Amino acid sequence: MKTDLSLLAIGIGSLPHLKTAEALELIRTLKEVPHWPQLPNQASSEGMLNQYIAPLFKLGLVVEKEGKLFFDTSQANWIDKVTEFYNKYLEIIEGNSDNFDFFAFPEESAQGFHAFLKRLTEGDFKEAKFIKGQVTGPITLGLQLTDQDRRSAYYSSELREIVVKSLALQAFWQTETLNQYNKSVIIFIDEPGLYGYGQSTFITLKKEEIINELNEIIDSIHLANGIAGIHVCASTDWSIIFQSKTDIVNFDAYGYFTSMTVYLEELKAFLERGGLLAWGLIPTSQKILELSSADLIILFEQHVAFLAQNGIDRRSLLEQSLITPSCGVGSCPIDVAEKVYALTQEVALSLKAQNIIAEPLTTL
Repeated sequence: MKTDLSLLAIGIGSLPHLKTAEALELIRTLKEVPHWPQLPNQASSEGMLNQYIAPLFKLGLVVEKEGKLFFDTSQANWIDKVTEFYNKYLEIIEGNSDNFDFFAFPEESAQGFHAFLKRLTEGDFKEAKFIKGQVTGPITLGLQLTDQDRRSAYYSSELREIVVKSLALQAFWQTETLNQYNKSVIIFIDEPGLYGYGQSTFITLKKEEIINELNEIIDSIHLANGIAGIHVCASTDWSIIFQSKTDIVNFDAYGYFTSMTVYLEELKAFLERGGLLAWGLIPTSQKILELSSADLIILFEQHVAFLAQNGIDRRSLLEQSLITPSCGVGSCPIDVAEKVYALTQEVALSLKAQNIIAEPLTTL
C-alpha cells in the first residue's frame, strides 16, 4: 500500500457546484484517485449530516418537524423501531444481504454518488488507481443530531450506538458498492467534530469510547476490503486517531501543522505499522489565489525537515505521504475550488517528479 499510494493527490468530498456534471469534471483533475462529490449547495439533504440519516429516517427513529430532524424517543412504538433497526443490523453482519440496500444512499440525497457510479459503469475514470468515498464520523453526527429535547444524541448511550452502527453499515455498503469497479476503494471518515475533544464544552467525551466507535466503522470498511481514512480539518488530540485502526490520517498541514507535532511518538508508531499520512497542504480559502505549487512545496519541505529532525524516519514519511486539500471545498466559490484541485494535483505530481523519496529535499 505504501508504494501504490505514495504522494498521490486525493480530494476530501464536498464541492460547491449546483450541476453534478460540472462537479464530476473538476474531480477529473485528481486522475489517480477520483471521488464522488458531496453537493451541499444542491439541497439540505446533500449536507454531510442529512446525507447519512436516511436509514434512521426510513425506520422512523429520526423524524422531521418544523424543518428539523431529530431522534424522537418519546414515540409510543420507539422500542419496536429500535428492535427493527437491530434486526436489520444483525441480518447484514450475519451475511443475509436481503436488507443490504436498506443502508444505501437515496439518489435524492446523494446525486453525486449515483452520478459517479454511472460514470464508472460507463467506463469513465480509466486512469484511476483507486476510487474514494466518504462517510460522516460518529462524533460529528452524534453531536449534531439531537433527541426531541435538543440533547445531542452522542450523550445518550442508546442513540450513540444506533448512530455508530448505522454509519458502519453505510460505510460497508458504500465500500461494497464501489468495489464492483475493480479498483481499490478508500473511504474517509470525516470527523470535524473531533476538534472539540479536550475543550471544556466537550469534557464528557471519552478517548477509549471514541477510538472504539471509530474502529467499529473502520472494521466495516476493512470487512468489505476497503482502505479506511480519518479526516479532521482542525486541531485535535491526534493520539486518538493514531491509536485507532485507520490506515490513513488526514490533517490540515497548512493551518494546523503544529497540532500534529505534539504527537511525534504516536506518529512514529503509526508510520511503523504502515499507516499513511495525508497532508492537507492546500488551503481551502481565498488564500489559495495567492499561492503557487512552489510555495506549497517549500512549506511541505519545511514540515518534513522538522519531523525528520525530531526522530521521524524521512524515507518512511515520504513513502507514506499523500497530498490533499485542507478540507472540503463545498463552501468555497467555484474559482477557489478549481484552484484548490489544480494545485493539489500539481503539488503531488511535482513532488513525485522531484523524486524526493530518493533524494534529500532541497530549498527551492
